[in-house]
Amino acid sequence: MTQARTPQRLWITEVRRTERVTPAMVRVTATGEQLAEFASNGTDQHIILYFYEPGAQLPEPLTLDSARRAFSTAWPTMRTYTIRRVDPARHEIDIDFVCHEGGFASGWAEKTQPGERLIFAGPSRAYQLDPAVDCHLLAGDETALPAISAILEQLPANARAQVFLEVADAGERQPLNSAAQVELTWLHRDGVPAGRSDLLIRAVRDAPFPAGNVHAWVGAEAATVRDLRKYLREDRGLRRSQASTSVYWRYGESEDTSPRNALTAER
Repeated sequence: MTQARTPQRLWITEVRRTERVTPAMVRVTATGEQLAEFASNGTDQHIILYFYEPGAQLPEPLTLDSARRAFSTAWPTMRTYTIRRVDPARHEIDIDFVCHEGGFASGWAEKTQPGERLIFAGPSRAYQLDPAVDCHLLAGDETALPAISAILEQLPANARAQVFLEVADAGERQPLNSAAQVELTWLHRDGVPAGRSDLLIRAVRDAPFPAGNVHAWVGAEAATVRDLRKYLREDRGLRRSQASTSVYWRYGESEDTSPRNALTAER
């Protein structure tokens, strides 16, 4: 299904609060009067965070166009993140950060304080839920938890979902809310490094495939996404329109070294 896409713009907000959701995940809540105008594109929409060096000379007014024109003199470090929650009435937006050693954005999230400025561009287009689907097959690692959580929260009571989530260990589990009928499987790496586990691949491949009209959504490390895309398309015969797959990260790379400098998706 398709819907009109909310145009991208630059949003200037400030941190309202932070919360340690799990030992390895920090939630940053940002606020700003601008967010009263934020029209959500739905489910797995993402934004691009702009981190400027202290003292950077930024154009006034700072808009998406003026920021881009100033890239030659004020180039921000950019990071792509899924929106966990947006509340225009309260002028709030939540972003969840998976913390890991050397992570630029997650390091910022662990140290940021209320009142600090947060600039981001977006929102992107998003996966649109199809009411004709009999079962939503959702699979991802911890980087996809915000998107999968948002998808589940938007499913109606008559929907059915089969969910596979790979995380570091039992301490990284989170409550997932949904009105739908959800069959949830948590997968724990328990010491195996992220990106080196085949837990998610094996769980999806070994589980009984749902009957009826199935739509699959996958978000994880590149090799895992590639394997599951092949399985869903070739082994299970899903059409391109029935399988939304998103590369959320690449083992051994950061957004600085990745040629796309952003997540990639096949809708």
